[in-house]
Amino acid sequence: MKKIRFLSAMLALLMAGGSLAACANEGDPTQTNGQTYWSGTEEESALKDNLPDDLFYDDDEITIISRYVEGWTSGEIAVEGLKSESVNDAVFERNKKVEERLGVKIISIEDSTSGADAVVNKVALAVKGGNKEYDVMAAPCYTTLPETLNGTFVNLRATEYLDFDKPWWTQGFNAAALHKDTQYALLGSMLLSMYRFGFVTVFNKDIFTDANQPFLYEYVENGSWTLDKQASLVPLLYKENGDGIRDDNGDIYGFVSSNETSIDAYWSACKLDIITTTPEGEYEFVLDMERLHGVTDKLLQLFYETNGGTRYFALKEADAEQKDIRRMFANGFAAMASLRMLELENSEMRSMEQEYGVVPIPKYDEAQDGYATLLHDQFTVVCIPVTVTDERLDEVTAVLEAMSSASYQIVKPAYYETTLRTTIAQDPQSADMMDIITDNVYIDPGIIYISSLGSFHHGLRDVVMSHTNNSVSLFKARVAACKKSLEKISRKLENVALIQSKP
Repeated sequence: MKKIRFLSAMLALLMAGGSLAACANEGDPTQTNGQTYWSGTEEESALKDNLPDDLFYDDDEITIISRYVEGWTSGEIAVEGLKSESVNDAVFERNKKVEERLGVKIISIEDSTSGADAVVNKVALAVKGGNKEYDVMAAPCYTTLPETLNGTFVNLRATEYLDFDKPWWTQGFNAAALHKDTQYALLGSMLLSMYRFGFVTVFNKDIFTDANQPFLYEYVENGSWTLDKQASLVPLLYKENGDGIRDDNGDIYGFVSSNETSIDAYWSACKLDIITTTPEGEYEFVLDMERLHGVTDKLLQLFYETNGGTRYFALKEADAEQKDIRRMFANGFAAMASLRMLELENSEMRSMEQEYGVVPIPKYDEAQDGYATLLHDQFTVVCIPVTVTDERLDEVTAVLEAMSSASYQIVKPAYYETTLRTTIAQDPQSADMMDIITDNVYIDPGIIYISSLGSFHHGLRDVVMSHTNNSVSLFKARVAACKKSLEKISRKLENVALIQSKP
């Protein structure tokens, strides 16, 4: 376990010399994603949060415990210092700004204990014992959400300073996690895994150029980037090495992916809902079997009916198949690949000789309204334990709001530059694509409550791996159990809300 403490006043001189973000002429207004930014001074260039200007907590310590997995969650909450690496230094600058602004000291406890539930179990045990050691927990979504059913965490909707409508909080997650007037976990720009665990499509620009095919940006922009479009491109982009054998000895595949892990992405990309929220705020099972059958048909075509142009990898321990996909693409043997964005941070991608672009996972059909991004269920969410007393709760939520708003301004641009490898000025379309990807996270409760619903959504993996569209029969056999589990989730959430509402 590693504890990181920031001493902002001592480090202030190290950061003198300007912000990571460049500014335009002083006082010039610009429009970005519908928000007005006034460039010039650092304060003017930021999209401001609504925290009162006079908040100051006299060097009080805020302790955040988080899961540490190198390359997955490392550097989300804190880093040890500057090291001339854009994302690392952006996180450092963010925390320094928050500390100086609110008069706090951020204490980051990174727990590297094996097991995705280790941090959640540690905090749950502390809460049961009345231990007030932790102010915030940052842990994997799929292990955290089941614990919210036990009353371990505060209803964030009843707190003072969290502004859920701001762009630094992930609206797709908010919609999924909100039950009636309660929400116990939050996702936003302060968490790098919000970007890292998003599924995307990468494409090799050189291979597309050699095949006289337009870059995928064009299809995204005109709304025709669909599963059918991708499947039609795969045979056109496949190039056999001349030995007459389709294998990994120099063949260039049209598409490389996994027919297990990567299949999860299509629940969101195709807006195939499992559970939605009624106008009364209650959860409701809504899976459309006809749409499910159609999505499955298109996936079977993409993975198995492209004249051998698709190369797919089975699930490996610790998601190692993602590395296989990345390596094949980085070495120039794939025209397109589906990956989690965290793979784009790897040195193999950053040193890739050929240029690549990033676009969303394709949508179901052209009639679908917009693109959508699924975050793999290992992404981090933040919660506040119920042991945080009322007098400290405002302070803790102010810190979370400030960290996320500062991340939106500082960490997000740095992450774009790192994953895109080239400067945004050289490829502005990639920046636009990244905005589409990160601004349209789309997750329904059927995904975030995976372990409480018997891994219901993994059924789509089973269907695709079977090479046969038996989706309707397979899912019908699982629906009753899912509905019963959903009823239990709803009852537990209502019970927690009732207990916490009592004085």
